[in-house]
Amino acid sequence: MYRTTVGYAGGSRPNPDYHNLGDHSEVVRIEFDPQQVSYAQLLEVFWESHEPNSVAYRRQYRNAVFTLDDAQRRVAEQSLKKVAEETDRDVHTAIEPAGTFYAAEAYHQKYMVRRAYGLLSEFQTIYPDDDAFAASTAVAKVNGYLGCNGQAETFEEEVGALGLSPQSQKWLVEYLQKSCRRFNALTCPAPR
Repeated sequence: MYRTTVGYAGGSRPNPDYHNLGDHSEVVRIEFDPQQVSYAQLLEVFWESHEPNSVAYRRQYRNAVFTLDDAQRRVAEQSLKKVAEETDRDVHTAIEPAGTFYAAEAYHQKYMVRRAYGLLSEFQTIYPDDDAFAASTAVAKVNGYLGCNGQAETFEEEVGALGLSPQSQKWLVEYLQKSCRRFNALTCPAPR
């Protein structure tokens, strides 16, 4: 995965924003390298990350997969069918063409990092422009780790290359050990 961007899609209103969504839904756009992770693998994470059998109470929060082409549509439909068979329940997740994506306002980007003020301050020094901050692969990865996503082994391999100071690396390791079960065996690679 290179980067993630939160935003709005699936509607007809041009240039939606948080207070004027129209018929759009809140979405996450994921840019990834298919040589590193397949679309099918991303869909597996998607299905595990939400309740596909629930009906959204508003279009803004509905379950949807937005596909870029026919190949993605076919893979998404196959994965939906598999989930329906495994759960033996109706799946209320739409599969639709991606259409136009509108990035959400800067203050919505990288929510988990924005809550970790020390990391946020350090990343804003590295990426002082909102667009650069939102587009940063390092910020996207740290945002995912703060949400307890990813693998401990991968984190240990890449933490030193994320641009964080040794103090921030230490804070991040301690946070993950305390907050995320899969990261409780981490050791801090940063010098003390």
